[in-house]
Amino acid sequence: MRQPASKQKKFDYPAETEGSRLAAKVRKLAGKLTPEEEAGHFQRGLAKIYGGQPKEITGAGH
Repeated sequence: MRQPASKQKKFDYPAETEGSRLAAKVRKLAGKLTPEEEAGHFQRGLAKIYGGQPKEITGAGH
């Protein structure tokens, strides 16, 4: 016999936070990047995560 489903708690999250405003600003700025700029940021991000120096970029790389 199945157990009765427990009630899920309703969480009260704010509609907007500092982080959500910052994320929207970053997305807006990122949308204006050229493919070359985007690829450069992507490569530098990978270098920061995995270590090492960013390599010369020939294409988008992702």
